[in-house]
Amino acid sequence: MKPILLLAFFFVTASGFSQNLYYGNVSENGIPVPGASICVMNTSRCTTSDFDGNYAIEVKIGEQLKISFIGMKPKIIKVTSLNVQKNDQTVEPVLNDDYTNKLKKPTDSVKISEPSGIFDFSLWEGMGEGYLMKIDRSADGLYNLKYKSQYHKLSFEATQELVVSSPIRMPNYQKTYAQGKSQNGQLLYQSPETNEIFSWGPNINSLEYSGNPSEYYPQGNIVNKTLGNGNSVQLYNPNDFFKNTVDNKYLLNTQIEGSKGNFMKINFVYKTGRITIPTSRNNEIAASLKYFRNVSKYSKIETILSYDDFENNLPNSNFIVNKIVFANAITPVHFDNNFASTLTNGLQRSYAASENNPYYLILNDVDKNKSKTISFNFNHKYAKLKNSNIINTGFQSSEITNTNGQDFYFAGIAAPNFNKRTERFTNFSVSDVFNRTIDTHRFVETKIDFRFQERNLERNYFTGFTSPDDFPESGLNQNKINVVQQRFEIFYNANISYTFRDILSYYDELVLKANTNLNYSSTVKGKFMPNFLASAEIKRLFDEQLSFSISQSYNQVEPSLQNNNLNFNSLRYNVGQFKELHNNLELITPKNAIPTEEINTNLGLAYALNYQWNFSLTFYHKRVENLYVPNFNLNTVNWSPDVNYKQNGVEFEIQKTFYDRDFTYNFNLNFSHYKNKVISLNNNLDRIPFAGFADVNKSYIVGQPLGVIVGNGYLRDHNQNIIIGDDGFPIEDSEQKILGDPNPDFVAGFFNSFKYKKFTLNLSFDWSQGGEMWNGTQQTLNYYGKSEVTEKQRNITNYVFEGVKQGGSVNTKPVSFYDVNLPVEQNRWIRYGIDGVAEAGIEDATYFRLNSISLSYSNNPDYQLKKFNYTLSFFVNNVFILSKSKSAFSSNSMFSSLDSAGLDYFNAPMMRSFGSSLTIKF
Repeated sequence: MKPILLLAFFFVTASGFSQNLYYGNVSENGIPVPGASICVMNTSRCTTSDFDGNYAIEVKIGEQLKISFIGMKPKIIKVTSLNVQKNDQTVEPVLNDDYTNKLKKPTDSVKISEPSGIFDFSLWEGMGEGYLMKIDRSADGLYNLKYKSQYHKLSFEATQELVVSSPIRMPNYQKTYAQGKSQNGQLLYQSPETNEIFSWGPNINSLEYSGNPSEYYPQGNIVNKTLGNGNSVQLYNPNDFFKNTVDNKYLLNTQIEGSKGNFMKINFVYKTGRITIPTSRNNEIAASLKYFRNVSKYSKIETILSYDDFENNLPNSNFIVNKIVFANAITPVHFDNNFASTLTNGLQRSYAASENNPYYLILNDVDKNKSKTISFNFNHKYAKLKNSNIINTGFQSSEITNTNGQDFYFAGIAAPNFNKRTERFTNFSVSDVFNRTIDTHRFVETKIDFRFQERNLERNYFTGFTSPDDFPESGLNQNKINVVQQRFEIFYNANISYTFRDILSYYDELVLKANTNLNYSSTVKGKFMPNFLASAEIKRLFDEQLSFSISQSYNQVEPSLQNNNLNFNSLRYNVGQFKELHNNLELITPKNAIPTEEINTNLGLAYALNYQWNFSLTFYHKRVENLYVPNFNLNTVNWSPDVNYKQNGVEFEIQKTFYDRDFTYNFNLNFSHYKNKVISLNNNLDRIPFAGFADVNKSYIVGQPLGVIVGNGYLRDHNQNIIIGDDGFPIEDSEQKILGDPNPDFVAGFFNSFKYKKFTLNLSFDWSQGGEMWNGTQQTLNYYGKSEVTEKQRNITNYVFEGVKQGGSVNTKPVSFYDVNLPVEQNRWIRYGIDGVAEAGIEDATYFRLNSISLSYSNNPDYQLKKFNYTLSFFVNNVFILSKSKSAFSSNSMFSSLDSAGLDYFNAPMMRSFGSSLTIKF
């Protein structure tokens, strides 16, 4: 546990009052600690430190302040007359000389014994919560206090966390109709051998098993009733495919601390888990060694060595997770994928030759991810009087290996293919930070940072396999990528801060801060990138806890050398080509890259009421130029700085703390509203897709919000009436258009914490209002005849679509959604293709969620000194969700990529998690 360091205390008193306003700052190693709790002991008067670690609280002379923060040892301070200051001047006691002389007695009848020794400490120092171990007396008669911290200590911390998760918000499927379609006015069942992909066949109750088992149906092939053995056809729920997951985390910390504050800490973490797809697994092992030593009174060193090893047997780097979910969802309700995934002839066993069995995809999955990272950091800090200097050296080396591909018998692919991708990344840095505190009002800080980065990307792409035995690494064609990128950077930073006091009122402060950077990079155009930040904040306006701040910043940042998000490859394919998706293109940061520029302006207002209510309001304006996006050109892609946009927003926050003897209540309410717009696109472009598919995607469009959803819609007239065709169905517009804005109108969060004695209960809510999303999953399930919607609506007749005919008159033609006398391709859903009309898949993204509940018990909630401490916690995540969409969720992004949030195409299900953790310290 770390001690809290208290720096730069100021104290203010008012003549004639017994209450004093005590100002202070909480920091650790010179870094402010916001949110620390400061309480007057044995009272209900408490407050918390602000963002800069500052606080103010009403006290009486002689009272004690207890300062605490999670993970740190509490600090107790006694308020004495010598503490009370105004403008850094000590308020000395005023005594009358006559009174002083009266206290002097030249003679005394009592003989005073000689002292046994001397001491130079306050007796109060040894009274705090068991810190004092013994009192020593030296040979020359000097008494010293011996604290617990002056002895060598060995401590252990062990944590075990168990999380069980179950899938939620999954699609509702039809349970009535079999594989097949309409033919010659009848609904006919069609077996897997026919390669029929649709579930538009007869009612399953009209079918039964025969006496002839097959590799597809071991119970007997399906036939019409009265022609079989009388056994009803068994049904399978696609949602049963998904499994509950179990994740475990084991953590062990060991710390050896010396009497001079030196310590060595060893951390070991092991995690194991899986996603909801059967047989998936991931494992991670992490270890670190930290050593801290006080070299001298003014000098400290710290070193950290860490290692991380991660392995995942089912990453979604090649869209395999979405493909598995797709294959499971479209399977007819009476076909058992789990019985077998391979036929005796070696081919895939699926309900149709042109579709996949999800278990076959899992069994033949070659998508693997492994990564190893080792890092070392050395830090030396020297601090004396008003000067401090920190030297830091860091090194990191990582290797990431990915394999992925499409097996020989995968359905719907152009040809088998296999990728082997290895990326090695090395980062080395040296920095120096010098700080000089001029006085309590001013400081100057400079920093220089040298960095070297190297990225080595090797990728082999295999195709042209002549037989299954050649797969995966013996293809006739092999495309190799070998890219080595290096970057050398120098960052120079200077900071200055100046504080003015008593400007408009007696206790107010004006804090001016300036920060400037001049950065050099060997890979950026022009080689130099200037950055600056200027801010002004006036505190304690009108003798109230009221502050106003304004800041302006300008930053230039070049794109990272590493870009491991390959999901942009899906933009090369239409939704109907979903099974072909593979990520064979890379984004390479260009040489002489143009930096991305960002300008930020912030206005802030904060008010604290009675040291328990805290209000903050922030207005901001942001402008970004040269944002990097993927830009396709035939079969190549460039990482190009083409997007310029602006965003305005407001954020509001309320915090409240209530204290009683055994009960504490905290809540935080935050609100965010923003509007953004693409100002322009470089290179004479008017639209750039960046996530999704070629025909349905999120795009940057000039004059529109960021990431609007684009796709096809219904043909409309100039009054926006849907135009109805001669057959009575709406006409599809061949031109793509803007369908929705995924940006919410506002987002709000509400956090509550209840603490009673040794129990703590936390509840977290979030609310996102407005915005749209595309539910492509529902559209495709409608196409295959697998959705609950098609079960309920396929027999609707004499329906008249609202709209106008092509001549302009109101439509009055009735239609049947599924007329068995017509080809199945003309029914309500199949006529529009596998992705339907994208406009019909747009849904309201509004939701309200109880995000988490946690209950914990600690035998030592106040971090008192005990030999044995433990904390037991139980929690639930994604407790419930209220939304207009019953399955899609705007925060459940497609392909596990944040860029694709707001798009749903057979995304992995959301999970509701139940967990427990036990932490033991001794």
